[in-house]
Amino acid sequence: MSDRGVAIEVHACIDKRSRRTRALLAEALLSLGAENRIDELGVRELTDQAGVSRSTFYQHFSSKDDFVVKSWVALLEATETAYAKAYPRRTTIIASQPIFQHVSEARDFVRSLVGSEIYPRQMAAGEARLRAIAETNITRRMPHWSKDRCRETAIYVAAGFVGILRWWMESGLKRSPADVETAFQRLTEGLLSEPSA
Repeated sequence: MSDRGVAIEVHACIDKRSRRTRALLAEALLSLGAENRIDELGVRELTDQAGVSRSTFYQHFSSKDDFVVKSWVALLEATETAYAKAYPRRTTIIASQPIFQHVSEARDFVRSLVGSEIYPRQMAAGEARLRAIAETNITRRMPHWSKDRCRETAIYVAAGFVGILRWWMESGLKRSPADVETAFQRLTEGLLSEPSA
């Protein structure tokens, strides 16, 4: 089953004007972050680049770091929503392919992000959200498993995904997104094919 062509609307669950504001801010962050250190960027630079007022920014986010973290979590949620809609019978536990592709396409931004103070908090917030996503998908795929086993496996899969993602980003994105995707899916499938304890 091909994953190409799945439209991912990161801010689909919010009103049109807020969606536009967040999209402009995300584009500005990617652009400015590719040219500068993330830690050195201020809200003023971000809002000026996006053409958004600071008061509008602060209606949605408490700080630049809050924006970075919430944008990452929104991307993960939107990816899952798009996959669930496009592939309701899929067997994947995390819709990892478009996430790896997105990270690869934003490689200049990623270089700045990896060295930033917000990076560990961003990854932790993403992992927390991915646990819930993975638990839902494991429960759907493995209905005969106990609730505890589904939860434990989801924690492990989410941590594994974030671990591989961090390793890949921190090593300079040297492998292709497809290679990293293959490795993650192989490890995940091996875990799900284990017999019950």
